[in-house]
Amino acid sequence: MAAVSPEFEELAAELGQRIIDAGLRGLVLRFGDQTRIVGVADRMPPAATLEASLDELHAALSGQRTGEELRALRWIGNPDSYIALLSSG
Repeated sequence: MAAVSPEFEELAAELGQRIIDAGLRGLVLRFGDQTRIVGVADRMPPAATLEASLDELHAALSGQRTGEELRALRWIGNPDSYIALLSSG
């Protein structure tokens, strides 16, 4: 199991707040055998899943990926709104 840094958890929480602020449904972040669900409010289930290595997710959450690079990752569901939030993070 990959060790998750406090910085990653903070970046995930910040993304979750941006998702809520934008009025979007939550996003599942899946890496290896671990999952984080961010941006869930009002008991609405997440609308999309982003699967990548922990390192790749960390880079995405910290604004180190372009929209095109984000789009090339494995998504389940429509990534458009989430890519916009990640790109502007």
